[in-house]
Amino acid sequence: MNITLPRTVVKKLAKVPNKSEFIALALVERFSKLERDDFRRRLIDDYKEAARLKLDEKDATADW
Repeated sequence: MNITLPRTVVKKLAKVPNKSEFIALALVERFSKLERDDFRRRLIDDYKEAARLKLDEKDATADW
């Protein structure tokens, strides 16, 4: 696999002894963060939807 990195990153990476492992760990951490962020976003969306449904339910029963 070939990738292109900004010069600033390449300069910092030059000082790292095991570049492949470092990059792999950085990617694993980044993917984990993205998954957590996505989970939180979906959880918030679900709570909002549940609250909206509850309000709709209250409005529907208020007519009785």
